Amino acid sequence: MDKRSLCLLVICINVCLVIWLVSVQQPPMLEAEMSADFSGTGGSISSISSSTSQPPTGRRSRGNRSKPNQIIHHQPSRTPSNNDSSLVSNTYLATPPPLMASQTPAPPGSSMHLMDLPNFAYLMDQPACDKDVRVLILVHSAVRNIEKRRIIRETWADRSYIDRTPLRVIFLVGGVGENAERWQQFLGRENHQHGDLIQGNFDDAYRNMTYKHVMALKWFNEKCAHAQLLVKVDDDVFMNTPQLVKYLATPSLPEHSMLLDPDLLLCRSVNRSRVKRTYRSKWRVTYKEYPNRFYPEYCPGMAIVYAPDVVRRLYEAAQKSKYFWVDDVLITGILAEETGTKITKLKYYLEQKDVRRLLSGGADLEEPPFLFTNHAILPDESMTIWQMVLDRIRRPLLTHPASSSPSASASAYASYASKFAPIVPSGNISEAQTSTGLS
Repeated sequence: MDKRSLCLLVICINVCLVIWLVSVQQPPMLEAEMSADFSGTGGSISSISSSTSQPPTGRRSRGNRSKPNQIIHHQPSRTPSNNDSSLVSNTYLATPPPLMASQTPAPPGSSMHLMDLPNFAYLMDQPACDKDVRVLILVHSAVRNIEKRRIIRETWADRSYIDRTPLRVIFLVGGVGENAERWQQFLGRENHQHGDLIQGNFDDAYRNMTYKHVMALKWFNEKCAHAQLLVKVDDDVFMNTPQLVKYLATPSLPEHSMLLDPDLLLCRSVNRSRVKRTYRSKWRVTYKEYPNRFYPEYCPGMAIVYAPDVVRRLYEAAQKSKYFWVDDVLITGILAEETGTKITKLKYYLEQKDVRRLLSGGADLEEPPFLFTNHAILPDESMTIWQMVLDRIRRPLLTHPASSSPSASASAYASYASKFAPIVPSGNISEAQTSTGLS
């Protein structure tokens, strides 16, 4: 071999060595740099899944955190909020990014396992339910839906009322997303003030709503399983909590025995809903994601009532299920069908036209009584309906004083009203009530 050929051979070997170093050695170096960036206090909130810093609330974080499927633009609520600052996007990552080298997946069924998330953790958590809690209400909310949470806290989840009932209300949110440290700080302050937020370490986004739904089942199953009911409701729905308390406290009502059914899955169900295939729909589902033409009967997620046994069955089935991002269909449709869970149809439900009739005086609050309105209720509508509910609660106290002899049902209702009548600031009480000394 002459000198020229030898030189070319050496050059080729060096080039191959450089290519090998670039292609093989660089990823571990980048991975180490990413881990170092995320573990520092200056890391972005979107990387909170691998951070070792504590949540803003001061509670100790638990376990390693992995980063699940993420939406690039973050707008998780079903209905855009008046105070939301971004539009809904369907752009999403089809598969989760790989785990960092320091992370090891948790085994299925462990407390750190949520469906296909191997390192699930609560970024914010709440104490387990007291023994007196009979109904846990978990409100699915978006990180930026501040106004919606405020309206709920001032109306049907007003603490001055709820704390005197066997109900407990908690809001569920996900992670704040990239470059949103201020939102995480805000959530920390909100939770410090109200103590009613639970946050999971997945991005709060449309394609992650199933994680939030299963997180609700998980939290109930692990921290409130002794309760009689779980209610899952969206943050743009008005829930008639006094009516639910009335059902719980009045054995003579048929709804009382219905709510004791161990197989209860109660909602305004949807049957033979066609799967959206058009690219223009934000609810578009591919044939690979779901091959059938129609969904099975399922519960729209805006308002669902579960018995504890149903929560346990659906949670266990979800833990073994393939991820499907349309949470209502997966949990209350596909998995309910697989577990032999039948849907009980909710009879009384206020649609938007019914809300308008009620507020205009064209309908009565209890003819028929209702537990939920449809979604997208406006703040002023919630406030007005809540005041109407408060007025109705106090009416039996005026109509059936203790010295009278009312009928059995009226007596039971009067007893309920006396026990659970909420305390409302005098500024919210009508002149007629003030004149009767109920302020």
